[in-house]
Amino acid sequence: MKIFFSIIFVALIIYSHVYNFQQKILYISVDTFNLLASSDESVVVSFGKNDNDFHAFAIKKKDIKQGVELVSKSKDNPNFSVFADVEGEALVRSEQAETFAKVKVLSVDKQNQRAVFLVEANLLNINTNELNKLDTTKVIVKGEPFLKLM
Repeated sequence: MKIFFSIIFVALIIYSHVYNFQQKILYISVDTFNLLASSDESVVVSFGKNDNDFHAFAIKKKDIKQGVELVSKSKDNPNFSVFADVEGEALVRSEQAETFAKVKVLSVDKQNQRAVFLVEANLLNINTNELNKLDTTKVIVKGEPFLKLM
């Protein structure tokens, strides 16, 4: 009987984490303006609670290929960007603080119009100078927003 309750308890914990994760990302948007200083086309993928409370990453269209991983310590990689506007606070990568950002392209499925990214970051709050961590987050872009990635 203890094993049965243990299994139920573990299942409820897993369900709770999955449900909470799904609740975090209620908003996904893809914008096609070139935010990166380059002649290559780029897009900005925003994700979060809504268009006033979100994290985002800018990535070159040519880098949207399965397996591509972009990493930046402080602000040493200009080929992508990760930033946020969380509860009215601007969060950015910075050369003055030990910030970190990573974007990995897990998959790109043109036929089913679906791309999956993993994003994690440690960004600087420009108002308080505190670091704000974004745990590894899976971002799924599909349908019409996916078309803007290509």
